[in-house]
Amino acid sequence: MQNLRSFQISLYLSAIFFSAVLLAGCAYSFTGASVPAHWKTIAVPLFDDDSGFGQPSLREDVTNVLMQKIQQDNTLQLADKESANVELRGAITSVIADQPSAVGQGTQASRLELSLKVRVTLIDHVQNKEVWSKDFTATGDYPASEGQAGRENGLQQAIENITDDLLLETVSAW
Repeated sequence: MQNLRSFQISLYLSAIFFSAVLLAGCAYSFTGASVPAHWKTIAVPLFDDDSGFGQPSLREDVTNVLMQKIQQDNTLQLADKESANVELRGAITSVIADQPSAVGQGTQASRLELSLKVRVTLIDHVQNKEVWSKDFTATGDYPASEGQAGRENGLQQAIENITDDLLLETVSAW
């Protein structure tokens, strides 16, 4: 009888503990990282393209995807350079395509990789200082058999990856 009573008490306490942990978890939010209090707005000028890759829309593509992600994140609001609290300046420094990432039968590459590298600087206009300046690299891979269409998909994947990294660095690692 004593064992049954101990089991019931343990079960009751476990239920209370689980409920408390669950309720405490509900109070936590993933809605944004902590940025300095004076950071409300951000400017993202059109990235420069120093890569020599030869795709005319590359700088617009990187800039637009980054701006969309900033809007979706909602930690900072987009603004023009003159009124923004912070500015994220970037340049595409290199794009290297068609690098083998997996080999199929024989020595033929079955998958290729595209590497995208950017140099980005975050400037705090309120405090008139450079917060950080860093190089970022991201890759995208694609089947070798897809040719130019595959390369485009690899580039889009690399743009998605690098803009995710840029957003994360901007809102959380200052």
